[in-house]
Amino acid sequence: MKQFIKKRWPWIVGACILIAAVVLLLVRCGNDPVSGEPTLIVETPQKLSASQTGEFTLDVTISDLGDARYPAMSMSIAFDPSRLEFMGVEEGNIFILSDENSTGQKLPDWSCNVQNSNDTGRINIMYLDMTGGKNAFSKELLADDYNVVLRLKFRLRGSVRPGDVLDLIVEDAVFAASDEAQSLAMTTDTLKVKNGRLVIGE
Repeated sequence: MKQFIKKRWPWIVGACILIAAVVLLLVRCGNDPVSGEPTLIVETPQKLSASQTGEFTLDVTISDLGDARYPAMSMSIAFDPSRLEFMGVEEGNIFILSDENSTGQKLPDWSCNVQNSNDTGRINIMYLDMTGGKNAFSKELLADDYNVVLRLKFRLRGSVRPGDVLDLIVEDAVFAASDEAQSLAMTTDTLKVKNGRLVIGE
């Protein structure tokens, strides 16, 4: 038996390496957004200095939208309020449809409670088109270079230390259509997400 194992040892090791590689590939594919699918992404820099004292912004982008119009959009993002202070939401560069001006488009007005976000460690953001669809998100207004839904504004708290890793986790997100079957949502897996991660350096 020992002789058999000794002879087959290189094959056993090779098989184990191959299995591990396949498992790793499957895990990575499960975490990464699939090309072509609508994906909401919290963009974060590779590293942020612990000595950063001013405010900084993180873009939240969308890779694609469906063919429907989306008169409502909401997202909920969890963060560590003991190390990050949420300062508010800034406008992105994706327009919504509008019949209020000659260009036929305008930027959405986002609703967010900054104080509650810092109290709970959860940023709840919403846009709601009160016209019922005239001022909606639409794929026709989305472009590769203009895909920033909004920007999150933060500052580092004094408790941050080099080596800290601060995750920003999208817990819920939806682009709601008038026909619920056409909505893009995390709950139905029609909207993918890619969470953000801030690595704190010296």
